[in-house]
Amino acid sequence: MDIRPCTDEDLSVLCLHWRTPGGVHEAHHARQQAGQATYLVAWQDQEPLGSGVVQWGGCIGSNARTAYPQAVEINHLQVRDQYRGQGVGSDLIAAAEALAWQAGRFQIAVGVADDNQGAERLYRRLGYRLTGVVDVSEYDWITAEGAVQHETERDLLLVKDLAPTIGIL
Repeated sequence: MDIRPCTDEDLSVLCLHWRTPGGVHEAHHARQQAGQATYLVAWQDQEPLGSGVVQWGGCIGSNARTAYPQAVEINHLQVRDQYRGQGVGSDLIAAAEALAWQAGRFQIAVGVADDNQGAERLYRRLGYRLTGVVDVSEYDWITAEGAVQHETERDLLLVKDLAPTIGIL
């Protein structure tokens, strides 16, 4: 498995092999091009397995941003159905943590919908802790059939502190 920031060339392959309505891949790539985020994609040969976004500007939710102003946020983490349970999500998170660490950012946050217990278990297993911070977000998304759906999501914030390495001679 290869995990890397999405390139212009990757974007066309990604859109061909992992169709998402509403221009999701393009929007994440545009944020990366603007320097606001890194859009990580996990690949097996030319097949995209999953993706996630590192938000360099910090947490998206206002309560999370206030409580953890130094954190970078990993969001939009998704693994295609046929690749779940194979370590793709864990590897994407590890790659995001490595990027943050290399950038000198030692606190990582993830928001998880309060009804997504599987994702919460994954984050907790990887060392993230519940903070008690909750943000509510509303958004629209487009189904595969082209219908617009409106969602209200209650997101729990989990945080992980990455210890900076101290050189020992």
